[in-house]
Amino acid sequence: MPRRWPFNCRGCGRPADPVFAEPWEHESRGFELRSLATSAGKTDREIAGLDLIVWRYETAFRDGDRAGADAARADLRATAARLRAEDPGWSLCSTRFRMVGLAVGAGELTAAAHEVLAFFEDVRNLSEKDLEHSRDRGNARLFFHTCLVFLGDPRSVGHREEARVTAAMTTIGNLLRASDYLTAGLETGYLEAMRLRAALHGAARPAAPEWVPPAVVTGADTDPDSPPEVHARLGIAAGAVAAAKDGTKPETLAATLDDMAALVTASGSTRDAARAAELLADAALTVAEAHDDPAPLFAAAGRLAATSPLARLLRARGHLIAGRLENAGTEAAAALTEPGSARPEVLSHLHAVRGWTLVRLDPARLDAGIEDCRRGRATARAKRTPADLPLARLLVEKALHQDTPAEDAVPLLREARALCGQGGADADLVVQEAGCALAALTGRGDLGRRARAWRTAVRNGRGAPVAARMRLATAWVRWALGTTEIEAAAEAYHHLVSLIPEAVRIRYRAEAKTRVLTSLREHTEEAGYWLARAGRFRDAAVALETGRAVALSTLLERDDPRMAEALHEAGRGDLLARYRQALADVQAHEREPGGTSHRTWTVFRTLTREIADVIGADPEQPVVEYTDITSATGDGAVVYVAAARASGYAMVVAARHDPQCVWLPDLARGAVEAWLHGQAGHFVRRAQRLKQDLDRLWASGLRDLLAFYAHGPIVTLVPVGVMTLLPLHATPRHPVPVSPIRYAPNARTLRWCGARSAALAGRPARLLVADVPDAPGMTPLPHAAGEAATVAAAWSGQCTAQSRATWARFAAAARDHDVWHIACHGQAVPHAIMESRLAFADRKVTINDLRDRLPYAPRRLAIVSACDMHTTGDELPNETIGLPSALLQLGFAGVIAASWPVNDLATAYLMVRFHREWRRGRVHPAVALTWAQKWLRDATPEDLAVLAPSLRPPDTGSRPFTHPFYWAAFAYTGG
Repeated sequence: MPRRWPFNCRGCGRPADPVFAEPWEHESRGFELRSLATSAGKTDREIAGLDLIVWRYETAFRDGDRAGADAARADLRATAARLRAEDPGWSLCSTRFRMVGLAVGAGELTAAAHEVLAFFEDVRNLSEKDLEHSRDRGNARLFFHTCLVFLGDPRSVGHREEARVTAAMTTIGNLLRASDYLTAGLETGYLEAMRLRAALHGAARPAAPEWVPPAVVTGADTDPDSPPEVHARLGIAAGAVAAAKDGTKPETLAATLDDMAALVTASGSTRDAARAAELLADAALTVAEAHDDPAPLFAAAGRLAATSPLARLLRARGHLIAGRLENAGTEAAAALTEPGSARPEVLSHLHAVRGWTLVRLDPARLDAGIEDCRRGRATARAKRTPADLPLARLLVEKALHQDTPAEDAVPLLREARALCGQGGADADLVVQEAGCALAALTGRGDLGRRARAWRTAVRNGRGAPVAARMRLATAWVRWALGTTEIEAAAEAYHHLVSLIPEAVRIRYRAEAKTRVLTSLREHTEEAGYWLARAGRFRDAAVALETGRAVALSTLLERDDPRMAEALHEAGRGDLLARYRQALADVQAHEREPGGTSHRTWTVFRTLTREIADVIGADPEQPVVEYTDITSATGDGAVVYVAAARASGYAMVVAARHDPQCVWLPDLARGAVEAWLHGQAGHFVRRAQRLKQDLDRLWASGLRDLLAFYAHGPIVTLVPVGVMTLLPLHATPRHPVPVSPIRYAPNARTLRWCGARSAALAGRPARLLVADVPDAPGMTPLPHAAGEAATVAAAWSGQCTAQSRATWARFAAAARDHDVWHIACHGQAVPHAIMESRLAFADRKVTINDLRDRLPYAPRRLAIVSACDMHTTGDELPNETIGLPSALLQLGFAGVIAASWPVNDLATAYLMVRFHREWRRGRVHPAVALTWAQKWLRDATPEDLAVLAPSLRPPDTGSRPFTHPFYWAAFAYTGG
């Protein structure tokens, strides 16, 4: 054997390296590397030494030698430190890449992650200029590839270093994209890694649907000797309850509750009173289930003897809905321990409530909860009992528990399925979950069969209350995401989104509506993502618009001008007047802590059904079609921008064409939330890095979206979910031609705002301009008065000016003007957005004050020259609650407001220029605002002095307002 390689052939003189097959090839490579490590050249020796460390690492994994693997990694760290000390230019990138690949292949994900992060230290300080050198560019690409090796393994999902590796990859990925050096192959790998996370990450799946014991109380017989009137009332009540349980006119239960409550106390027959009490309980339980409202349960319990088992059952169920689990368990336990003559069905129900509550309070008591439900079944002495479904659900939980052996889980699941023979959406939910678990445990059944079973269950549940259908739909989505099949997830999400309008409409309590809207935000974003992945672009756009339309229907769209016009044409002005009065009552109650009552909702819902019968459209149930979106694209593209767990994305709708989907992988929900978290804190610190942060958003995909895909005289952005909190409008300041940008809550509102503007086009506008330079307790605004005076001068005789305006003076004059300009202090309260306020000279005025004091009327434009007034609430951003939406609700066609604290002087110049552009050019306000912002960005002190001689320009720099902090804050919302 030659002493070293390469060995020159004695015949031809060329190197003749030996080639071995496994298992000798790996060993021969070790001999070769040891030989090279003793070569004369220092560089060759060092490279061979690094390769030998990698070889030792692989050997350790082959031999199952964990200590040897750790020793190889320790030697790499020591060697890296020595080489860097001798020559900072040493690159270990290739070595680290191979070490990560070996660790991932061996299942050592923690070691792989540590090597990735060590690699990151070698490239984290690279700049765009560094990437001009091929070596640095190659190292950056290799690091990105290394991250993909780790993140492309399903075992990395949920790993404790997952977030750090993703953040490091995003940092280098943004650098490569900004310089156009990220190859298509790496981009594809990135998308696949993020899609894997969406499919497997627990956060990507909607929460498991909460399931409660059934709303069933039956059994008592009527007295055959009772008057026919009593029999008729009991029959009508029973029919109303049965219809409501099938999803038919639940508003009729208000009368049933009143009538049965009266019959309980007035009936001379004990049997009739018992039957009326059970119908009262059943009606209250049905209302509570349909509307997520515990009030009827407590009211019904108050009509019965306080300690009766039925009264305790109703109070227990009320506590369950209100989230007071301990109180619910106490009521059920008391009913079961006190002597009484409760019917077996009531006792069965009480056992089910107690068993269910035990497990919800303490999951470790699952066996006790199951036993309580079994006692409930035995108590009822019937084939089907109220305890069946709670028991079946707990059996599925037991079977899926990690401590339950597979051989024990199978009979539990089969028993759960057998208990669900009575049908219904909740029963089908348990059957499907049990069936899926059985298929996984037994290896029987295929994906297609399970998908067909889910479709059948959903189809069979069409007549069930929407709450039960929502639980079934959410469970279907969870199953579909678990399959990682794109089409399955898209189909399930499409069905779930179709239920959301009804689920929101039927909940009238503020708390209940908030819960649905909170889930709606994520459902909408994820539904759009999976539908787009499946190539169903129209459905994706409709899903996003539906989510927005539903959330906004309680804010902006209940008093649709087209509805009023249709009722007037039908000669039903009386119906419109009654509807508006009922709407005012509902809105008044919605602002109260408890929200609207069932009785108030019933009156309102009855009127909406009557309106639907007259004009063919229900004002409370928006039905979105793709043509509703395309009809709003007359000014340019409408762009829905959303952030799913796997990736950000945009649906670009233009004219009647199919939408374009633009993927924004760097704007996935986690990345956006991290960006928003970085924006927290005092704005002085935020302002210092504002340009850098906006550059990052621009490079993360907005450049491609706005420059290459979204076109038209005006591009309308409809941000969804967390995207509503990003200043998307502020990013296009690079020398790339983009269209003027505006925001709209959704396409429907965009059309209505356009209709308002068109209706006012033939009338001369009147401006109300108000300034508040020195509000009590606030820092003075030295340029507010100058701004207002200069703006007023541009409007000559069509303006009313109020200096040091009070709220009383402004409110009195506001209704006579269709353009408002307010220069004052603003204060946003994101966690309670309706308490955000404008500072007038006499008081601070909240958004709620504006909505309560100022009546609706068609108006052109509101310009709020104040800090932070474009901010939306951070609890439910999909509702876009904030000052712009409140002003649109008052009838404005458009609103201009700022996304962050603004500079007083720069704002004054911007507003003066805006009014001149708008008044002189007769252009759209969004276009005029864009022109004014570009002008301010490039304006010299001389330009500023010519524009507004009464304002003193700063003497710093040739372009004092070029930083985006000064000119980019304001955005236009509306039509």
